[in-house]
Amino acid sequence: MAARTTFDEVVQGLSEPEARFEAGRCLSCGNCFECDNCFAACPEQAILRLGRGHGYRVEPDLCTGCGICFEQCPCHAIEMQPEPVPTDAPLGPTDEPLAPHRFRLRV
Repeated sequence: MAARTTFDEVVQGLSEPEARFEAGRCLSCGNCFECDNCFAACPEQAILRLGRGHGYRVEPDLCTGCGICFEQCPCHAIEMQPEPVPTDAPLGPTDEPLAPHRFRLRV
């Protein structure tokens, strides 16, 4: 305390380049930062880019609900919700639906 004779700042904040770098490292806020992981990981190509700053759109008719996009998202911006299964849906050997009832192939 004796060495401090003025009220000058002792601990400085980050410079603008340092602050931008640190902000770019954040992956835990839950907001999409368009890293393209989900887009690249989707085996059905059901995720479409909407352009820089506009995010993505999921085509429900192409999505099989595999959850790979969910697993690949580093900031947990994707939320998976169960889809209601119609009573006439074809079931597999484990009584799970074979595919979403609206599923279609991309042409």
